[in-house]
Amino acid sequence: MVIMIIFDSNVWIFSEIINCPEHEAAVRGYRSFLEKDTIAINAIIASEVFHKLSKLFNSNLAYDRVNNILHNPSIEWLDLTRSTSIRAINMANKIKIRINDALIAEQALEFGSRLFTDDRGFKKVEGLEIVALR
Repeated sequence: MVIMIIFDSNVWIFSEIINCPEHEAAVRGYRSFLEKDTIAINAIIASEVFHKLSKLFNSNLAYDRVNNILHNPSIEWLDLTRSTSIRAINMANKIKIRINDALIAEQALEFGSRLFTDDRGFKKVEGLEIVALR
């Protein structure tokens, strides 16, 4: 059975930084989920990955790495809707999480997807199924 799993930006970032302690777990998770699940991202995740990799490396390398993700036919693109955004703003206000995290969480709830992340802040989101990186 194929299930959608949204990869949070921190997983993508860890997968790109060879000398960070989380690198192997991120790469292993990617390979494992790719075999049996649909991996998905959205504009929030792509922008966070580009921003962080630009700061860690440079914008040209960040551009190449994010483009590889965006053009990977195995990665599903999820559009954010107005209704998702409205619910996310309500969530961010109610449970006091970052708006980007609320947008990612709300979209995962909307699609009935799991979220692969290393961010413990998502535990505040009721009903969200989290797959922990470690």
